[in-house]
Amino acid sequence: MSTESIDRSATDTEHDLVQASELPIQTVPPDAYRRWLRQGWATLTKTPFVSLFYGLLCASAGFAALMMSRAMPGFTVKFLIALLLLGPFLAAGLYVTARRHLAGEQIGIRASFALYGERRSSLALFGLFLVFVVAVWMMASVVLFAIKVTTLAPTSSGYVTVLGGGVDPLTTVFMLASGALLAAAVFAASAIAVPLIVDRDAGPIAGVQASWRAVTLNIGPMLRWAGVIVGLMVIGALTAFVGMLVIFPLLGYASWYAYRDLVGESH
Repeated sequence: MSTESIDRSATDTEHDLVQASELPIQTVPPDAYRRWLRQGWATLTKTPFVSLFYGLLCASAGFAALMMSRAMPGFTVKFLIALLLLGPFLAAGLYVTARRHLAGEQIGIRASFALYGERRSSLALFGLFLVFVVAVWMMASVVLFAIKVTTLAPTSSGYVTVLGGGVDPLTTVFMLASGALLAAAVFAASAIAVPLIVDRDAGPIAGVQASWRAVTLNIGPMLRWAGVIVGLMVIGALTAFVGMLVIFPLLGYASWYAYRDLVGESH
């Protein structure tokens, strides 16, 4: 790589950070999630074909995870956690759809991928970041599981042993707490990152920084929103992922409106 390319990259990164620090972040009321869900539902009902397409993709992947769990117990749990962590990235097409819907532009599956090409570098980098986090978490959980349950491949009885108190309580607390902390950190880093990339062509660093600012300035409302996301995703999983047909696009659209509230009206 030439010196000129390196200098340009460094300059772009610095500009990215400055833009993120100057982005006005709004405070929202504690029950803002109710409005986001209402707006998300309204968008879903007006874009049923595209919405169900993305919902079907999520539900199909979840059902496949259920089938794999027959041979690999615990895989469904890992899939659900991975879906929670990767959700903001996977819902990028829904953000595009909501954006086009509000602008009165053409809506369709093909149109929902319209900005992927233009934003591919930033989306790819952010997606790789999330995949890396998920991979590290999965490797760490497998290693800790193997140390405490003396088997590398998690089994149903092994999960019962861990969660049922068959190992020392501190280990169980550590496993649950570390997973929760990781999920919280990823949520704080990604809450509005992908919508910001889609809407304003921001870089991944700007997206992460803006997300952290939005969450830290609205800790109460964002904790409630995170709880709603987890709760609805669990409900979707309990319905053998059939519920994801509606839940996934609903949360995707609601997240778009959360972004709009937190950073102001989209350009």
